[in-house]
Amino acid sequence: MRNSLKFFALTLVSIGLVFGGSGLAEAKKKKKIPKKPSFVGAVKCNGSCHDPYYQAWKASPHGGTFNLLKPGNRVEAKKRVKLDPDKDYTTTPLCLRCHTTGYKQRGGFKPAGSKNKKGKDTSTPIDPEEPNKEQVGCEMCHSVAGGAQFRIVMKNTKGDFKKAETEKYGQRWDYANVCTRCHTHKRTPFKPDVHDKYKFNFEERKKKVHPIEKYWTADNEDQKLEKLKDRKKETAQSEETPLIIEDFKVVKNKLRFNKKTMPYNSKKKSFRYKK
Repeated sequence: MRNSLKFFALTLVSIGLVFGGSGLAEAKKKKKIPKKPSFVGAVKCNGSCHDPYYQAWKASPHGGTFNLLKPGNRVEAKKRVKLDPDKDYTTTPLCLRCHTTGYKQRGGFKPAGSKNKKGKDTSTPIDPEEPNKEQVGCEMCHSVAGGAQFRIVMKNTKGDFKKAETEKYGQRWDYANVCTRCHTHKRTPFKPDVHDKYKFNFEERKKKVHPIEKYWTADNEDQKLEKLKDRKKETAQSEETPLIIEDFKVVKNKLRFNKKTMPYNSKKKSFRYKK
């Protein structure tokens, strides 16, 4: 009888270890959300999460914006707005704000020649085969101050999240509004009064952003966003009340943001919406 009870107790302990252990394993798999938002780059969205979207983005106009700043590219357009087509604009602050990801913000793109206080090179590595922060990536449209936080929510929930769960970490859904960050910003030289092609039509432009249909393969078929239809039924706060768009100016060849116009207040950890 004593042996039977001992065996039974050991069995219960074993079961507890198996199921308890799996619970611990699940807990370990969940990553901690960073304390502050920051830009991480489009490459983080590639691989096991959004490969078709990344591949489509690479082939889109947004996936080649940095290249337009190089000498000899987009010659006629530059001449039209009185820019020198033979000049290298890849380190020009005013251009970098809208031709790269997160320039002058935490984790954002840093051009060639960037150094820290100790003189160490901190410029963003550029891989021609794998575009990243040097182009206009995912976070410029989908985030307020970078996707470091809400991408962890996405990973931890395996894509089963509500809009509010990621919106509180800076994901945004006011897409028609966020495009004005650059396309109709008062500091862009490419204005409608220069040429009709610069009239911004959101519905037409968005068709060029993620033409993902031809990028599905047997290897990434499992990355289809199963909860996308459910989320479309939800209404995010940024859809009802769009976020304000940050303003900036260039002083002594340095880009300075007007802090009052930043959509995210880092000190108060709050968002600023249009009134």
